[in-house]
Amino acid sequence: MLSLFVVAVAFVSVGADFPGKLHLTVYYESACPDSKAFIINELQPAMNLLQDFLNLQLVPFGKARSINNGYGGFRCQHGAPECLGNLIQDCTLDLMSSRSDMDKVEYIVCEMQTKASTRGDLHCAIKSNVPSQLVQNCVSSNQGIGLQLKSEYLTKMVQPSFIPTVTFDGAFNQKLQDNAIDDLIGTLCSILKDAKPCAEYYNTQALMSMMG
Repeated sequence: MLSLFVVAVAFVSVGADFPGKLHLTVYYESACPDSKAFIINELQPAMNLLQDFLNLQLVPFGKARSINNGYGGFRCQHGAPECLGNLIQDCTLDLMSSRSDMDKVEYIVCEMQTKASTRGDLHCAIKSNVPSQLVQNCVSSNQGIGLQLKSEYLTKMVQPSFIPTVTFDGAFNQKLQDNAIDDLIGTLCSILKDAKPCAEYYNTQALMSMMG
């Protein structure tokens, strides 16, 4: 029993000291099954545990590409509904820029669970107290195109081979990426070794293993 407890504490001691907040960026697509699984199963629990230690940026674009600098629209990996979803989510997230990261995560989780934005449905934006008219104005204007072009630029800077992709403080690391897809909390705690919630989380996991 003692050995399990020691392993749990040792795990969160991996990595260098990390002063301040870690900047976590998630590159995803609105209609991507892997994005849905990651956001619901990995990102939401990680943010619930570690929101005080993270700054989150969400980039809804993935493997899409602009046509004629956006004036010809966008072409997306999962078709036109995904392009619409990416656009609506970019507009809504921009309108939520002053809101907490947890508010943004809850909004994106709603979108992933319902696929509302891929149908042009603003249910999740409204649920997040974002005025639907402001979202519609953004989507139907150059503002929305500009946001998607910015997301395209940010995504191209990383050149992801897999969606979703995550970066830590703006840097892509394949090992961290591979680990994060299946265990984002563990990956973050290997960096944020002094974060108290990490020690508490893994000690709880160890106790549950012993009881099981």
